[in-house]
Amino acid sequence: EVGVMIPVGNKSLAFLQMIATVNEFGAEIYPKNGPYLVIPMKDGSFRRLKHVKIPERSFLRDGIDLGIFRINELVERDLSCIMNSELTAYELYEDVGRLIQQRIKDEIKLKVTPHNAPITIENKGKDDPLVDTGALHKSI
Repeated sequence: EVGVMIPVGNKSLAFLQMIATVNEFGAEIYPKNGPYLVIPMKDGSFRRLKHVKIPERSFLRDGIDLGIFRINELVERDLSCIMNSELTAYELYEDVGRLIQQRIKDEIKLKVTPHNAPITIENKGKDDPLVDTGALHKSI
């Protein structure tokens, strides 16, 4: 299986899956308990926002879609090995899983657009949309 599958550090699996989903498909977040979202800033201050729009940054789908040629090549090679009794179907399954896992991890590192919002850059100290602590990357 490939996906956001394991908790990392103090980040729960549910939290990492939520982060993955929000980035994969984008989201608009509105306040539930008042007129503003309250965003804690790195310097200890707070910003009040009416809503936040997080753009789609597909890394799961793009990880597969943009790597489909390599995946197909691997399957063709491994099928040939299976036909020659050099590999089992389970080993093909594992090879494909490892390749997809690596493609998704690569996509997390390579995806630089859409850029982070200025407030996010201020908080993170960098404009690296899918990388903050590295927990999402490690959870794949």
